[in-house]
Amino acid sequence: MMQPKDKLMSDTPFITKGTKVALTPRQRENVPTYWKWICDPEVNPGLTDIGACVSIENEYEWYDNNAGKADGGSVYFDIHEVDGMRLVGDCLLFDIDHAAGTAELGIIIGEKDCWNRGYATETVALLAQYAFDILGLSSVILNVYDFNERAVAAYRKAGFREVGRRRGVRHGARIVQEVIMDIVPGEVAGLTD
Repeated sequence: MMQPKDKLMSDTPFITKGTKVALTPRQRENVPTYWKWICDPEVNPGLTDIGACVSIENEYEWYDNNAGKADGGSVYFDIHEVDGMRLVGDCLLFDIDHAAGTAELGIIIGEKDCWNRGYATETVALLAQYAFDILGLSSVILNVYDFNERAVAAYRKAGFREVGRRRGVRHGARIVQEVIMDIVPGEVAGLTD
């Protein structure tokens, strides 16, 4: 399943792929698409910085200072549909601590016609597998707001387990719970051969 440095039909380099999605290195040329997703009120309620639609210039600056630099503490990917290689989201492993064997996971499926199609499940499973098989980590954690039931379900299908909740979290004008989930090697699910 892990196929580093292979190529798809479109000759786009990819890191790994499943049956639905392929993960490729994040590309600066896609910043306008990332920006569109962040500014979409239907897409961004699950993001930490709800409603924060910065200027496109700020998004380029963020990219150059973060995703554009390889520092070892984060690994950034674009998510493409396997069929046709359309860009549908992005994801990352961040706060990577090789000494502790841990990382945190983040994902956004920005193309709404791709929701409820198993893309998030397969993506987080591929990311966890990458964290374990390529980076040699021993645990991946993620945080998700309790109202984002679709995301919680996708993470569970990929093998993540709820390990706790943080109550009384301010999210915009709401008080919500933050669901904390993790996964360890041997628990990855949601991938088909």
